[in-house]
Amino acid sequence: MADERFEREDEVRAWMRELAAVPINGKPLPDAQQLWWKAELLKRWDEQRRTVAPIERAEPVQVGIGLVGAIVLLASLWRQGPTPSNTLIFATIVSLTVLVAVAALTLRQS
Repeated sequence: MADERFEREDEVRAWMRELAAVPINGKPLPDAQQLWWKAELLKRWDEQRRTVAPIERAEPVQVGIGLVGAIVLLASLWRQGPTPSNTLIFATIVSLTVLVAVAALTLRQS
């Protein structure tokens, strides 16, 4: 077992010598202040993302509540109206089209 360990040490030494022989890229390391500013910027972006996340999760719920409310109002308009006229039918078709479009946009963004 000890012989295997020494054999591996020789392999590691050979690999380290090969690594040391590889030429180093001529790029200078970034300035410490630049790295600090970049880290601060990333930290602020992360804080903003965490702050806005609950609002973004609630938007589809709010739109859903609005759609249900609009459908309930439309249904109550049909029940309380005397007879369906052309104007009421046209308004219903337009309203349902807008409701479907809003629902589709909400689902697309989610």
